[in-house]
Amino acid sequence: MYENSLTEKRQFSRASVECELTVSPVNLPVLPATVINLSASGIYCVCSRSIGELSRVNIVLRLNGGEDIRARSVVIREEELYDGSYGIGLFFTRITEQERKIIIEYTSDMESTG
Repeated sequence: MYENSLTEKRQFSRASVECELTVSPVNLPVLPATVINLSASGIYCVCSRSIGELSRVNIVLRLNGGEDIRARSVVIREEELYDGSYGIGLFFTRITEQERKIIIEYTSDMESTG
């Protein structure tokens, strides 16, 4: 009998959202981006240029309620998309527990309202 030994690695649930994001790579201008999905551990967003995998960035996430979440992240995935933009996976490396709780509540609300 076949048994699926793969387990879900995500610690937090992920919700599809559209939020504003600014990404500040070291020694580069601030880059606006659009969040595609969000969890309390990271973000997948789309932006106009490459940042570079493993780059450290500061981010400001603006939730629809107008609340700004500030965090430090690292680029864990980057892919060029068909339209020339870039899909960027960011993992939070420094975020306050209060801000993480805000994201958890926000993504829970998004999942429950669809």
